[in-house]
Amino acid sequence: MRGLQVPLNQTQRVRLQSALQQLPDVASKSTASVTVADTIPVSNEDGILKGHGTSELNGEVVATLCGVVERVNKLVYVRSLRSRYKPEVGDIIVGRVIEIAPKRWRLEINFSQDAVLMLSSMNLPDGIQRRRTAVDELNMRSYL
Repeated sequence: MRGLQVPLNQTQRVRLQSALQQLPDVASKSTASVTVADTIPVSNEDGILKGHGTSELNGEVVATLCGVVERVNKLVYVRSLRSRYKPEVGDIIVGRVIEIAPKRWRLEINFSQDAVLMLSSMNLPDGIQRRRTAVDELNMRSYL
């Protein structure tokens, strides 16, 4: 960690040790892994964008998180080892139904926002046509 001394409380020390233990497993799947205060290797290209988990110190790009270095075009950022799940389009998710409304269900998916499952977008097995009535909305429980 470049000899940088940072005062940490007990919780922060435990989390840092846990992250350092996870780092070799993640590093084997990626090109570069970093800990706090490590220098991120970037070429001297003009227009490098510093993203989440990075900072500039004495003309070098330095990591402010433990994680894996990710690059998207000219953007360089650190993907944290420990973070909340961020769903993307096409992901298969598992959630808990927390609210049933007339046209939609609200799901808890362990993200900062709840997911919404619109009943109008549901397709039944074998291409069966749905009658979109109040009784049908109650019967959707048997499918989901």
